[in-house]
Amino acid sequence: MHIAYPAPIPHGPIQQLLPDFYMVKGTAHLAPGVTVNRNMGIVRNGDDLLLVNPVRLRRREEERLCDLGRVRQAVRLGYYHGCDDLYYRDRFNAFFWRQAGSDHYPLPPADQLLSEGGPSPIPGGQVLEFTSSRVPEAVLQVPLSGGLLLTCDALQYWHDWDKCSWGGKWLLRFTGVHRGMQVSPGWLQRATPPRENSRRWLVADFERLLQLRFLHLLGAHGDFCADRAHELVERAVTSTFVRTIVPVENPRPPPNEPTPVPDPLKPPVTRVLRRPRPGERRTR
Repeated sequence: MHIAYPAPIPHGPIQQLLPDFYMVKGTAHLAPGVTVNRNMGIVRNGDDLLLVNPVRLRRREEERLCDLGRVRQAVRLGYYHGCDDLYYRDRFNAFFWRQAGSDHYPLPPADQLLSEGGPSPIPGGQVLEFTSSRVPEAVLQVPLSGGLLLTCDALQYWHDWDKCSWGGKWLLRFTGVHRGMQVSPGWLQRATPPRENSRRWLVADFERLLQLRFLHLLGAHGDFCADRAHELVERAVTSTFVRTIVPVENPRPPPNEPTPVPDPLKPPVTRVLRRPRPGERRTR
């Protein structure tokens, strides 16, 4: 049976960012004249490749991908991504991971569900799910070069507007996206239930995320952040969410505690009064 897979759309070359980690910066067409970038991460483990947030490549770049190793696994981290997942599943017979309910693109079915506390696509890796989000979203921590965090829509780092059209750039800016590390404003709105405070709803999930060990970050949109990712994510979380602080009341003595008795050996504190000098104003 012939399947009409989505054709490759414009993308850049495979770039090596860390030992055994590569990326491809592709594009996504949201509307006529509105294009934003879309990233695929490539993690190499020996001769095996894991594709994170897959992007279909043109033939020449796909040949370069095969030169890196064997495409053995693919993982979808966000609900609204996945248009190229079926192509990689069929083309390379890749073992496919996604969260339960992440079926905006229903095919392919998951070979293994991606879940917190469950198995990881990478040995020694960790999966964290945004359990309070209305739409499935997860991150994958990979133990490479001090820790690498792979995200989808929730966390993004923007250095410039490369691969974005003029309309895409202004759409991003209109929705609140800016240069630097950020919790995506558009994703935050979709992830928060109606009539709930978006500045409080997901704070517990992001505080759990900050317990992960990572220095670098790549999201499905934006750019690669090297070396300072954890520090910048902490700042972004602090600026986005309101932390709930429980006020500490003035302590009162227990009801059965006796009233303190003055120490007779301690001289009382007295206030010495003096007559003001001529021309000096009296003060209290």
